[in-house]
Amino acid sequence: MSLPPVLEPGRTYEGAIWAGDDLQDVDAEDSTFVDCTLSGLTISRGLWARTSWHGRGLTGVRILGGSFARSRWRDVRFDGSALAGCELYGARLQGVRLLGVMLDSVNLRGATLEDVTLEDCVLRDVDLGGAKLTRVRFAGCRIERLDVTKATLTRVDLRGTQVGIARGVDRLGGAILDIAQVLDLAPAFAAHLGIDVRYP
Repeated sequence: MSLPPVLEPGRTYEGAIWAGDDLQDVDAEDSTFVDCTLSGLTISRGLWARTSWHGRGLTGVRILGGSFARSRWRDVRFDGSALAGCELYGARLQGVRLLGVMLDSVNLRGATLEDVTLEDCVLRDVDLGGAKLTRVRFAGCRIERLDVTKATLTRVDLRGTQVGIARGVDRLGGAILDIAQVLDLAPAFAAHLGIDVRYP
């Protein structure tokens, strides 16, 4: 089996596979990944800013820290992976699918998400401040302490998901909710509107 290519900044990789190893403190800034596969490995820290990803995806990958600022992801699939403490501010995700993914303390401020699907994912302390979400679907997810301050939502389907908003409840215009979710969020809506809700 041939060894995976060495990751360097400003390179183009096509159809490459990285599997079962650890990538620590890699500098791959400005690189392009076309139909590449990452499987069963851990990415620790590193510089991945302005990388472009097209096709294929990540399976069983753990990403711990690292700067993916202003990266671009198109038609990429994340399967059974985990992202923790990652910087993805200003990133653009189009046609991306996340299946059984954990996002913990991920910075997506100012990001653009379009035609993105998240299924059976857990989002904890994810920052979507100032982000733009269009046709994003959350199915069977659990969301804890989400920050959507100054975010713009258009046709964002949250039905069937446990939703916990830490900041930005006023930005939920454009979201699709079921009645149970509206009732769960009612105290937050009331607090935002300055309504003093008291028991009889």
